[in-house]
Amino acid sequence: MSKKSGDILHRVARPAPRLIYRYSLLKSILVKSIFLALCATVWIFVRPYSPVVTLVVSIIALILLYHLLKTCSVKVWLDWPNLIYKYHSCFRTINKTIPSWEISGIFPEITSIWRGTVTERLVLEVGGRKLVLTPYYSKRDLKTAMLMTEIHNLPSSREHAESEIVLERQAIKRAEGGNQDEEERMKEAVWCMLEMSIECPRCDGPVVVNGPFTEFTCPHCGEDIQLSHEIWADLLEDVRDELADDMEEGEGSRSVIWGTFNTSLYYGRLHPYCSGCKRDFDIVNEYTGGNFITCSDCGTETAVLTAPVWFDKVFEGASLIVGAQKNQSAKHGADSGKAPISFTCSQCGASFKVRGDERSVKCEHCGTSVYIPDELWLHFHPAPTKQRWFIGFEAEVDEWQDE
Repeated sequence: MSKKSGDILHRVARPAPRLIYRYSLLKSILVKSIFLALCATVWIFVRPYSPVVTLVVSIIALILLYHLLKTCSVKVWLDWPNLIYKYHSCFRTINKTIPSWEISGIFPEITSIWRGTVTERLVLEVGGRKLVLTPYYSKRDLKTAMLMTEIHNLPSSREHAESEIVLERQAIKRAEGGNQDEEERMKEAVWCMLEMSIECPRCDGPVVVNGPFTEFTCPHCGEDIQLSHEIWADLLEDVRDELADDMEEGEGSRSVIWGTFNTSLYYGRLHPYCSGCKRDFDIVNEYTGGNFITCSDCGTETAVLTAPVWFDKVFEGASLIVGAQKNQSAKHGADSGKAPISFTCSQCGASFKVRGDERSVKCEHCGTSVYIPDELWLHFHPAPTKQRWFIGFEAEVDEWQDE
């Protein structure tokens, strides 16, 4: 096949040829060579004494020599849309480049039948000529099965090959020209709603996570809990992309994540709203800066903070956090507005006043250390309730998707 100056198949840059099949009987060559050497040794020592044995050994040696010389090696490369076929034996050598549309087929061909045993070889038919791929074919040979699959996937005609190249060029052009199409893209403000809690690793009690913070205290046992940046990244790994690409406003999803901390996560695409009257905030017009946004209808104040710098690596493009509340540590002391409560000592039965400053207190009468039960402790240190908080970010969308 001659090359034309305007031939698209020769003007397009293609990857280097890839070896897709190799056939070589190194083990067979070695075995046959050893037997041939043994026959020669026997022939040398037996020839003066036994002409019959010498004749038999000579015949065996000639048969081995013939099969040894006939042993071949085959290699096939894929240089899309062509195959490069190389065949080598002591009798001949073939080196041929074959366009895929010149291949008539690939199939097994019977070479011999002996007492019910069929021997086949695998051949590639090209323009009426049969090229041997393997002289001993087996359906269980994984290499030949993969080769047949590769050949069947090649284009069946020159036009088919050229059309595939055109489509590939268009795809590359679109990928390379992505930066030039920014005018056809727009940015959309997206809000992510989160409800989140984790299990305390010490007492298995629920610990609410009401914002992008790294330090929490279990309200049940007082255990300090650290949520590292890496753990945050694992928990919110796919949330952003799912919201931007797959969810409409008002849609959400719930999941339970088992890991360093067993986590209950509820997230959705929802605009931030007032916790008092449930009206959606008009962030652009109502938020003027500072740590709060005030509802123009009911006057309820909702916390607002700028997304921490580290949080951008967890939730790309995060800019504003609405409704986040940091859990108050039980170690900061009891609520000063709560009056002391009488508590009965389990040792002496006397009553004394407790203020909830410490989890373990001493009886004023007998001096026994008494552990305050959970119900009384939570009276002085109410557990924070799970609340929704919102992450504002910008996502790029195509115009046709927006329409």
